[in-house]
Amino acid sequence: MNISLKGARNTRDLGGIVTPFGTICPKRLIRSGHLGKITAEDEQILLQNNLARVIDLRTTTEQANTPDVQIGGVEYVTIPIISATTFGITYEKSTGEEIGQMLQAGIQRMLDRGDNPENHLEILYKKFVNEPIGRKGYGEFLKLLANNPVQGATLWHCSAGKDRVGTCTALLLHCLGASREQIMADYMLTNKQSKGFVDMVLGKIRGKLDDYQISLILGMLSVKESYLTSFWMEIESRYGNADNFIAECGVTQDDIQNLRKNYLK
Repeated sequence: MNISLKGARNTRDLGGIVTPFGTICPKRLIRSGHLGKITAEDEQILLQNNLARVIDLRTTTEQANTPDVQIGGVEYVTIPIISATTFGITYEKSTGEEIGQMLQAGIQRMLDRGDNPENHLEILYKKFVNEPIGRKGYGEFLKLLANNPVQGATLWHCSAGKDRVGTCTALLLHCLGASREQIMADYMLTNKQSKGFVDMVLGKIRGKLDDYQISLILGMLSVKESYLTSFWMEIESRYGNADNFIAECGVTQDDIQNLRKNYLK
């Protein structure tokens, strides 16, 4: 269910998703973009949705640049999934020309690392699987939800609420028994919920960047099935299946049972 906020995008409640083990309870599990620009009205909306805890998946640098607005009575936890951001562009306050300059600098950084600009999100999703900080973060995220539930909703966010949040949510939904089709459907909702933001950026860059540059921007602002598919394929290539990967992250069968007990009805 969409939660409409003025100062944060891509916020939604996972409540209502039906799995073989039960239905996800409403107002318990919320995914979102960052909360650094939420309004007082947004705070009230989140509290009406029983917000009790926020998990920030961003790096310390991202948090310092755009710290979350602190809501009274809410617990804040940091669980980074990557050690450094791979492609940072400030879209909201930048002009089309400035976005173009930042894009060119970002492309050059990727080329210097040997990355492929066209497929950099698929490469990033594979890094989520392969880097120790990612596995550690996924394990901490799932075990916190399993063994330290709050009386209310836990919200987790990264910057845009699509990549780090998307993979954390995918693993959580897998533990709760959701099918790959259900997981992909939730993942792809990002494009619908971020349409206003994407249209704003396109308005800035239209006529100022070439088609190739625009395609790269759209790839970074949107989600594609291929991104999450690359995540699952890397897991299966290295660990055989998602259950083995989740176990490698330190999550036990008891933890999984606790997740189902805490969040399904």
